[in-house]
Order: sequence, then structure tokens, then C-alpha cells
Amino acid sequence: MSEGTSKNEGFSNIMGFIFTAIGFAVGVGSLWRFPYVMGSNGGALFIICYIVIILLIGVPLLTAEISMGFASQKTPIQAYQTLAPGKKWYLGAWLHIAAAVLIVGYTIPIYAWILKYIVATAMGTFEGMTAAQITAYFVAFSSDKTQIFIYGAINYLLTAIVVKGGLQKGVERVSRILLPVLAVIMIIIIVQGLRLPGSAAGVTFLLKPNTANFTMNSLITCLGQAFFAVGIAMLASMVFGSYIKNPKENIFKSASVICTALVCAGLMAGFMIFPMVFAAGLEPAGSVGLTFLTLPNVFNVIPLGRVIGVLFYFGFYIAAFTSTLGVVEALTGTFTEQFDMKRGKAIGITMLLCTCVAVPSILSDAVFNTLDMIENNYILIIGALIIAVFVGWVWKMDNCLEAINVKSKFVKGWMIFSVKYLSPIVIIFIFASQFFGK
Repeated sequence: MSEGTSKNEGFSNIMGFIFTAIGFAVGVGSLWRFPYVMGSNGGALFIICYIVIILLIGVPLLTAEISMGFASQKTPIQAYQTLAPGKKWYLGAWLHIAAAVLIVGYTIPIYAWILKYIVATAMGTFEGMTAAQITAYFVAFSSDKTQIFIYGAINYLLTAIVVKGGLQKGVERVSRILLPVLAVIMIIIIVQGLRLPGSAAGVTFLLKPNTANFTMNSLITCLGQAFFAVGIAMLASMVFGSYIKNPKENIFKSASVICTALVCAGLMAGFMIFPMVFAAGLEPAGSVGLTFLTLPNVFNVIPLGRVIGVLFYFGFYIAAFTSTLGVVEALTGTFTEQFDMKRGKAIGITMLLCTCVAVPSILSDAVFNTLDMIENNYILIIGALIIAVFVGWVWKMDNCLEAINVKSKFVKGWMIFSVKYLSPIVIIFIFASQFFGK
């Protein structure tokens, strides 16, 4: 591993890296999308498929991305240049930077909704409302651009304050505190939900193998969910790799821990949500409908509903917030070192770029949907393909495995097969499926 000239002090230890990386990975997708697609696409069959894909592709590809930063100890742009001197692969780093700016920018309305619902649930706003009134409330609030801007600005301010504190005293420390809090919240809600009469139907929805609901489209959905849940090509994992200062760390083991936490978070989210939904006699829904329309109805009819509701939305915000922290830290670290900036200036530029994306996303649902499509269907897929091809064929797997201290012949074979061959094929398959898989 090269000496590097990183100005960042790096993580305090490998656990600091793991907490921060888990915080980045366990985001809105794990709590929002995964439980519903799991239940509606074969239950246990989807879970098995998801775990196999994470093992075969997620762990190796995450290891590959982290290894680029770890081996070079440089920014993503410099990492490509260091590992493949004189070649144009560094242009791929700009795609990773664009992906990071977009994800922090266009998703800002979701953060505003979550913050608003923490406040509204705590104040008892939804108590006594009918399902139609709750729907009308969400429609009215999501159309109130002034409130969205205010709550979005609060989220950005909190993010900037934490990142300004530095890596160890800011992002790492907050992740070490908030992730255990999130775990405790999820456990409390799971236990409370499973105690409710009728909750067993929610467990059945999640876990019963349903061959009728598991189709070829379910496999494509599972591939996409696993792929994007790991957060490949969003800049953060590569930057975090450069923050690991012990050259003897086994990066594959760390990536395995992160992916295991990701799977567990998705499963816990399902057990947190659907036993309550079925106990309340409501039909399961996905994404926005589940989080902001169905669950307020649930909290209206279950015991201690207001308390459980506040805990749920606060936990949801923790997952979303730690993800944003990871990406903003990655952007800040990149700008700080790549352009020799002071940290404060780098944070300012990062937040300005993200705001330039956030404003049109708030003002127009069409812009939000378009940016979401561009990010997920093009930028992240192409970025991941670049990483897989670069590590597997340009930098070469032997160099990668030596740099990240992998000794096991089995793991070496697993990594080589996945990164060089399987991952590129699967990535191209995911990309093509959006055109031909419908």
C-alpha cells in the first residue's frame, strides 16, 4: 500500500470505519423499500435470493471499491491515477462524484417528510384522523414547498454541523452513537408489534415461501435491491477505504460485516413494520404509501401508538441521516484533498452543489422522478461497471487481493470470479432489464 499524502487523520480504528460504513449503507432503501418488495416477491424465497446475491456479488464488489481507496490512500480521482498511471480511468471518479451530489440533492424531500412526521406524530396530529384525512394531510404537506424547504434546510444544517466536526469527532462519533440507538428502537418496535393480536399474519407475509409471487421479475427486483442497497459507486466506500490507515487490515472481512448488517437491517425493518400493519387490519403497501399513509393509521389503533410512531420516524431519520453523513463526508474529503481546500470551504462547496440539485427537486415532482431514474438506472450502474472492470481487468485482481491482505485461497477464488466475471455480467443484465425485462 502506498504511503499517500492524505490530510485526513483517518478513522480511529477499524470499528470506526465499520460503524460509519454501515451508517452509510443502511439507509432509506433498507427501511422503506426492502420490507415490501421482500413480502410481495415470494417472502422467504426473496430473502434467500437476496442473501445469495449479497454473498456472490455485494461483498466482493464492495471489497473492490473500498480496496481502491485503501491501496492508494488517495481521493477517488487520484486512486484511479495511482493504480492505473497514464490511463483515462480517472474520469470514472467524476461519475462517482456526480452520483454522490445527486443522491444528497434530489432525495431532500424525503428527509423533509420524515422530519415533519416526527414532529406531527409527537404532537398527536394524526390521532382521530381517518385514512382519507391522513392521505389529504400528506398531499397538502408535500405540496407545501415552503415547509419542504425549511425542513430540508434543517437537515442540511445538521449534516454540515456534524461533518464540520471532522471525521473522528464528527461523522464517526455520531455514527457510533446513532446506530446502536437505531438498533434499540427497531428491537423495541419489533417486540411491541409481535405482541399485538393478528401480528402473525405479518410474519407470514414476510417469511412464507410463496412460489406464485416469485417470478423472473422478482429476480430482477432482488438483483437491483441488493445492488443498490450496498451503495456501490456512490463515492463513499472508496473514500472511506482511504481513511483506513492500518495497512494490515483485511478489507474483505470488513466488507462482509457491513453487508451482513445490511441484510439484518432489512429483515428487522420488515419485522418492525408488517406485524403492526396486519395487526391493525390494514393492507401492506410500498414506499411512500407504507411510510407516510399506512403507518400513521397503524399508530392510531395500536397501544402506545404515538410513542411507537415517534420512535419509528426518529429511527427512520437516523438511517437516512447517517447515509447522508457518509456521502457528504466523502464529497468533503475528496474536495479537501483533491483541490487542497480547507475543510470548511469544502463543506460549503459540497452543500452548495447539493442545494443546486435539491431546489429543482423540491419544486418539481417531475424533476425528482427524472433525477431518481438517471441516478439509479444509469449513473450508479455505469459507475459500478467501471469499478468492476477497473479492479478486475485494469488494476488486476492479484494486486487488489495482495493490497487488502486476503490470504484464503477460497476467498481469492471467490473474489476473482465475482469481480472479473460475475459482477460485470450481472450489472449489464440489470441495465438491460430496464429495457427488456418488463
